[in-house]
Amino acid sequence: MPTLYVNKQGAQVRKRDNQVVVTKDDKILEEIPIEKLDQLVVMGRGVQVSTALLVELVERGVPISYTNQTGGRHYFNLAPAVSRFGELRSQQMFAVHAPERAIELARAMVAAKLHNQRAVLVASNWAAAPTAVAQIDTAIAGLAGAVNIDIVRGYEGSGAAAYFGAWRTSLPPAWGFGGRAFYPPPDPVNAMLSFGYTLALNDMLTAIQLTGLDPYLGTFHVIEAGRPSLGLDLIEEFRPLLIDPLVLELVQGGGIGRQQFERPAQRADAMYLNKEGRSLFVDRYEALLAGPVTLPAGERTTWRRVLLLQAQAVARVFRGDQERYVGFTPAAPTGGRRRS
Repeated sequence: MPTLYVNKQGAQVRKRDNQVVVTKDDKILEEIPIEKLDQLVVMGRGVQVSTALLVELVERGVPISYTNQTGGRHYFNLAPAVSRFGELRSQQMFAVHAPERAIELARAMVAAKLHNQRAVLVASNWAAAPTAVAQIDTAIAGLAGAVNIDIVRGYEGSGAAAYFGAWRTSLPPAWGFGGRAFYPPPDPVNAMLSFGYTLALNDMLTAIQLTGLDPYLGTFHVIEAGRPSLGLDLIEEFRPLLIDPLVLELVQGGGIGRQQFERPAQRADAMYLNKEGRSLFVDRYEALLAGPVTLPAGERTTWRRVLLLQAQAVARVFRGDQERYVGFTPAAPTGGRRRS
């Protein structure tokens, strides 16, 4: 089931019979049967989507995500009405505002992220990896005793500093990676990380909405207007599982070059994937999400379904059907799961 990404500015996306049709200047760019569409991602304010198609997709339960043209910022999602999930959302609200429950969930999510970052470093064989791994181990050990969200954020931040510090000293200087930076990304590696994280967030928000949770009520990220805090919380553990290895593979394996990036004339300090680069990255990302992964019980499934399973696990915790949240942390590159 495909995700349709539309980033051609000036394009129009319409419903024609049972087809989704993308056109520009009366030329058909793409046609997809509606029943085969899993998600629509609209990239940029210059893409127009007809009301008839929006209503059709919402009624079918097909989510629509809106991002900026470069894919580095998520705007919002459209999804069906969720009135049948009122009880779950009430339980979610109570849990988010109960300090003991909120911090336990935040600790579990950050612990999973730190374990997964550690695994990336161990697999890298970088000379800088052992020092960074030791710093992440210290953060993991301290995290267990964190008594408030600010302390949890502190350990997450120290782990991220060690993790991306190893990237900085290990990646070829030609890529210009000086550390994690965004708004705007200043170099190709950060451009790919930001783009990839937004793609993953779109898919996580879809999983959250299918589960019936409120994507704006999270525990680790600050709750504020327009910020999908729960989506950002849940995607943390998947950044080093999905996006970071993909970026490293493209950089170190030669799968992408500097010619796939551009600096906008109006933002000389910013670096983004160009049209060719975005297309290449999306293709690799979609193949990854459709690829196999082994669950703890031995079942083989796709990474996209794992996103949904983790959202469902959070829902069970909010309902009281599951004692605590367990992050998805493969114990080795071949698969498996560690508890955090």
